Amino acid sequence: MEEDLTAGDAGSHMTRLLGIGKLLLGGVSVGSVLELLGVPAGMLIGSVVGAALVNQPWTRRMRPSSLPIVARQIGLTTVGLAAGVLLTVDSLLNTAVIALPVVLAYLALTALNLVFVTVLMSRYQVDPVTAVLAVTPGGLAEVTSIAIDKGAQVAVVLSVHAVRLFSLVLVILPILLLVLS
Repeated sequence: MEEDLTAGDAGSHMTRLLGIGKLLLGGVSVGSVLELLGVPAGMLIGSVVGAALVNQPWTRRMRPSSLPIVARQIGLTTVGLAAGVLLTVDSLLNTAVIALPVVLAYLALTALNLVFVTVLMSRYQVDPVTAVLAVTPGGLAEVTSIAIDKGAQVAVVLSVHAVRLFSLVLVILPILLLVLS
């Protein structure tokens, strides 16, 4: 009987490894295509889309995969390191010059986010934690990780953030570049 349990554990372990490989392959594939096409944040957006696509239960036998907590923590550490190397004393001093407009922009954004939280909660019956995380400014990876940790509705948080990212990158950024150039 112990042999059967061991064989079952090995099969389960192999299934989990194949699922992680499938997620990595999907994320790297779509991310690479978007990066090669020159889409801003192409690797990040593409990896989200690619992993989501390969993780859908396209048939009845398919089961969604998930990353172990250690892999998620390594990913978040990598994102933190990538951002941290850009934060220097010079960059902070240069940012201090525009501190007042930045503070005013954050206050305006906070007011707008409170409106969105209210709409999500009252019109769509989204719980408060999910509503707040859905409109929280920040990186997709960080906010999604917090949503998972806090038990929020990750699909809602990801959907709102994906719409926000696509809107910024594919609509607002080109308009700003056209106006400013």
